[in-house]
Amino acid sequence: MSTTTAVCPDAVEGFTGRFVWVDPHDLVVDPYNHRKNRADQDGEDTTQPDPELQASVDELGVLTPLVLRPQEGEREGKLGIIFGQRRNNAALAAANKAKAMKKPYRLVPAIVRDDLAGVDDAALTVSFIENKHRRQATVRDDIEAARQLSLMTIPKARKIRNARAMGFKPAELGAASKAARLSDKSLAEAIEEDFNLVELAEFQEVEGVEDALWTLKRAKTRDQREDNTKRGHWKHALADLRAEKELNDKRAERAAELTAAEVTVVDWRWYWSDTTTRPLTDLLTDDGQPHTPQTHQTCPGHAACVAPSDAEVIWLCAAWHRHGHPLTADAATKDTSQAGPDKEAAKAERRLVIANNKAWRQAREVRADFIKDLCQQPEASMRVWPLVLSMITGTSYAYENYISRKRTDLTARFLGVEDPNEGNNQWTRVGDPFGTVIARTSPGRVWRVLLAHVAAAYEVEHMDDAAWRNHINVQTVAWLTFLQTEGYALSTVEAETVAKGRAQQEEQDEEARHDDEQEQGEDAEDNEDEQENEPLTAAA
Repeated sequence: MSTTTAVCPDAVEGFTGRFVWVDPHDLVVDPYNHRKNRADQDGEDTTQPDPELQASVDELGVLTPLVLRPQEGEREGKLGIIFGQRRNNAALAAANKAKAMKKPYRLVPAIVRDDLAGVDDAALTVSFIENKHRRQATVRDDIEAARQLSLMTIPKARKIRNARAMGFKPAELGAASKAARLSDKSLAEAIEEDFNLVELAEFQEVEGVEDALWTLKRAKTRDQREDNTKRGHWKHALADLRAEKELNDKRAERAAELTAAEVTVVDWRWYWSDTTTRPLTDLLTDDGQPHTPQTHQTCPGHAACVAPSDAEVIWLCAAWHRHGHPLTADAATKDTSQAGPDKEAAKAERRLVIANNKAWRQAREVRADFIKDLCQQPEASMRVWPLVLSMITGTSYAYENYISRKRTDLTARFLGVEDPNEGNNQWTRVGDPFGTVIARTSPGRVWRVLLAHVAAAYEVEHMDDAAWRNHINVQTVAWLTFLQTEGYALSTVEAETVAKGRAQQEEQDEEARHDDEQEQGEDAEDNEDEQENEPLTAAA
């Protein structure tokens, strides 16, 4: 402080300030005070003194100085509390008791930090650090502090330095605004599972999805058990939950639109043949024409449902037989053909196809993000160059034509740049789309461009929507296996595809060995026959 002299010539003062005695009634709480007036998990206001502190202040007054700074704007001329809010509240309570007894009350010792006037980020940082070590500060206080710092218009390096002093990583700082929107119940439950700020923010995105917390908790535990530092299982689980939330929102939106249009909404079913309700696509008008929502809207049984798989609106008649709608020939045939075990098997097969197609597409997004991170590594792993070189030396015409000449979007995405051919047709496409990127790339990092290009080829040629079905391409298995060895966590459908592909390959290898053995046996028999016939030929 300015009133002291350093003994050692190499020592300097930590900050500029002055000691003052202040009336507790004259102070205001600084807007960037870390501790907010809210209840903790036990329902107690964290800004109010506990009985022990209050008893101490009643007896001896405030012993530890508050830290204040001059206020600006509408509060100009006031001093704001950066930390010491609980002590000042205790002093106010003691002052009220003293005045009630017609006795003088004590002033409060304080240090005024003139150097913090107008420097909001520094005030928030020192307030956070002081309060962080006090048990009364809540997790929500921490999140709010991170959120406030993230919104400040200060240089990036200064913001990161403050975040580091407060114990936050830059990614956590950016996640604070989302995390702050979690409900108190969800926040408390997530904190019990030791979610960090980034995980809290991601949980907030899917907070309303059923079993979201349990799903993410299980994924995090699996990542920890497998020492997966890239959070692969978490990312797959989050992708599934995001897709489910998007679908839930879409279904709710469609149902609300139908309700607003005064259309009866009924529950969706896989099959309607055993109910009084049928889709309009199964029904005919009186003159034998297919029913449409327009031709059917005057029918008392006019209704609709929202398909859970894609939120598509399916128009129905809730009492088709009563209202005299004949079935189409296809619908009547379907009623008689789809019965018994075969019907259930068909339903199960359809559900599996829909679920796996959806899971496969969702896994593609997580995989794409992983590949992007893979292309940003400082150095290539020992597994990258064999993959790249084998792909380049074994390129087919189809690869060159489809990837090099037609597709540049995936390569651009994996490199983290804009697609130079976006919106261009075949006549206006850029001839050297990544020339600028290559020119800026140092020799030691050329592998990034190559890996991104090869990854795009694998994704287009061997990872389409049907890649998981029927006979699994050996390249699909090779690509997923490579990504897994690099740290990518396979989704359930991807893992099943790899296992199925390997089993098919083993079966093929076994058949090939059997064929070879059979062919060798036949060759041996032919040789024996030839040897037996040689003397006869000579004698003849």
